[in-house]
Amino acid sequence: MAKIAKASVISDIEYIIDAPSPAIGRHSWQVQGVECSRDRHRFSGQSYVFTIDVLQVRFVRAGRIIWRLILVTEGWRAADGDVVLRQTKWLKLIDGRPSDVTSWIQRCRTQKLQQDDQTPSLQKVDEVKNDWSHR
Repeated sequence: MAKIAKASVISDIEYIIDAPSPAIGRHSWQVQGVECSRDRHRFSGQSYVFTIDVLQVRFVRAGRIIWRLILVTEGWRAADGDVVLRQTKWLKLIDGRPSDVTSWIQRCRTQKLQQDDQTPSLQKVDEVKNDWSHR
C-alpha cells in the first residue's frame, strides 16, 4: 500500500490543485477532474494567532466517490504576526485507495509540467517586449 500522508505527496497535490488565493473569496472549484473546497479559520489571542486551512479534495466518477482526502495546514504566529511559532501540514485519506490517489497525482503532475513548459515565463515575455521595443 502506498503511503500518501507525506510531504512530497502534499506538495504534489498543492502543485496540481493550484488553489486560488483566499483573498479572491473562492471557496470551491474544480481542477484536473477533482472537486475542491477550502475552509479557513482564524483565532487571535492576546499573544498568538492560530489559523487552520482545510482543503477537501474529492474525485467523483459517475456520481460515485472514488477517493476523498483532506489536507490541513495549521499555523501558529506570535500576536504581532512577524514570528512563526509553528507551521504544519497533514493529509488524511477519508475514502478510497492510496494507489488511486497516487495514480491521479502522477497523471496530473505530468500534464501540468508539460503545460508549464509550454507557458512562457514572465522573463521570456519581458525579453520579447524589449526586443520589439528596440526595433
